[in-house]
Amino acid sequence: MKRIIIILFIVKIAGFILLSCKKEATSSVNIVLYDKPLATIQHYIQGKWKFVYGKGGFCGTCLHYCDSCFIEFTPDNRVLVPNRDGTYSTDTTIEWVRDIGTYTNNDSTYLMKFYDKNGYPNIYVIERIYHDTLIYHDNSSDAIFYHYIRYN
Repeated sequence: MKRIIIILFIVKIAGFILLSCKKEATSSVNIVLYDKPLATIQHYIQGKWKFVYGKGGFCGTCLHYCDSCFIEFTPDNRVLVPNRDGTYSTDTTIEWVRDIGTYTNNDSTYLMKFYDKNGYPNIYVIERIYHDTLIYHDNSSDAIFYHYIRYN
């Protein structure tokens, strides 16, 4: 009888410990964005992102890296691309253009268009967020697919 009471006590303690352990919340976002309304696209991309790698270009399998490259999308529809010295190579308003994008299954989408401080045009298709990685690509046949992770 004493043995059964000890076993029940151990089971009760183990159950209490297991139930009181908090699971860490992991919210992973997986959403295709090119076929969504503009407000949805803007909502999901808003914030600061750190560049991880780019894939593609003239060489479809080429990888492109940058150690300290960032991009930020602000609530007031601006895009900021900081330089390493604290200045910005891009600090401008985004123009959203509805058109057929590349690699969108011939779907009409909102193209993100802006100019950097040197006047160079940038036109991108916001592809998706996959496992919390923002993926967008050049609106061209030899597109580079850029992969960014959220940065706090």
